[in-house]
Amino acid sequence: MRSARVVIWQRIAEVLAAEIGSGSLPPGARLPTETVLAKRFGVNRHTLRQAIGALSTAGLVSVQHGRGTFVRPAPLVEYPLGARTRFSEILSRQSLMADGELLAAREGPASAEVAEALGLPDGTPVVVLEILRRADGLPISVSTAHLPAPRFRGIDTAFRETNSITAALRTFGVADYTRRNTRIWARMPTPEEAVLLRQRGDVPVLVMETLNQDESGQAIEFAISRSAGQRVQVLVAN
Repeated sequence: MRSARVVIWQRIAEVLAAEIGSGSLPPGARLPTETVLAKRFGVNRHTLRQAIGALSTAGLVSVQHGRGTFVRPAPLVEYPLGARTRFSEILSRQSLMADGELLAAREGPASAEVAEALGLPDGTPVVVLEILRRADGLPISVSTAHLPAPRFRGIDTAFRETNSITAALRTFGVADYTRRNTRIWARMPTPEEAVLLRQRGDVPVLVMETLNQDESGQAIEFAISRSAGQRVQVLVAN
C-alpha cells in the first residue's frame, strides 16, 4: 500500500510539472488550494503535500506559508560567449546552482559533419554524450557532445563521477580548453526536446554549435546544444 501511495504522489508531481512546463501554470501563478487539488486527483492532503514537496525540491514551485504555492519564475541565464566559457562558472556568477545529467552515452562512427569539425578521417569512432543541464533545478539546455573515441574512450564514466565535462576532460590530461568557434541559430524544438526542457512545443530553442580545442590547438569536442529560448540570452562582448 505504501508503494502505491508513492506512485500516486509522483504521478501528481509529474502532471503538475508538465502543466508548469507547458505554460498552463505560468511563472508567478498560484496553484489551486490543497483542497481543490486533492479533490481533483482524488487523494488525501498528505499525499498531495508529498507531490508539492517534490515540486518544491525540484525548484518548480515556492511554498509560501499563509499565502499558498506559486510557480517559480524561470531563471534567465545570461550566457557570455568567450574563449573559456564554463557552464558551472556562468551560473555561479549569477547565483544559480548548476547541475548536469548524463542522459545517454554511445560510441559510433563520426558523421561527415562531425568528422570535418574535429579534423578526423571519415568513420573515425567518436564518443557521443547526451547531457541535460539545469539551473536551480530547471532545465536550461540539452547538449550532444562528440569527442574522438581513440583519445576519450571512457569519458562517459568520468562525467558520471564528476558531473562536469571540464573535470572529465582533466582526467584525460586536458588541463584547459578554449572555444574555437560557435554558430548560433533558432528553430522549433522536437517533441523530445520540449519535454526535456519543460517548455511548450511552439516556443523556439536556441541552438549553439561549438567546437572546442585543447591547449595545443587540437580539436577535442564538437557540441550541439539546444537551450530553452525563454531562459537563455547570449551576451557577445567585444
